[in-house]
Amino acid sequence: VCAGIFCFVCPLCRDREGFQTEMFMMGIRVPARLPLWEGKHTYPAMNRRHSRCDASECVCPGGREQAENEGPWQLLLCCSCAAKGTHRFCSSLERTASSCAGPATGKRQSTWVPLGRGRGWQGLAAS
Repeated sequence: VCAGIFCFVCPLCRDREGFQTEMFMMGIRVPARLPLWEGKHTYPAMNRRHSRCDASECVCPGGREQAENEGPWQLLLCCSCAAKGTHRFCSSLERTASSCAGPATGKRQSTWVPLGRGRGWQGLAAS
């Protein structure tokens, strides 16, 4: 209740509208206000998104700061921290940058190997 209706979402799927409607029908009332611990300018940096290419060599004609919504100059952000990113064309950045999520978290090698004709696929046994 201290968080207000703007933070009142389903804990599983993060749905707001349907969840609030159901809770209202069940008799749960939440005040329409901002959370008590937040002021108007409490977290201004959280509204900003990383907006530059961090590739070692950026080849974008518009420079590191240019980004498009789609195409080769779309800025792809790290899915672990969103604090690093590159243009789609500038790098083969994995979905997770190893410098922020730890080594071996971007590319994963398959643990499945073919066993030969007609034998299907089988997982590797732990050694």
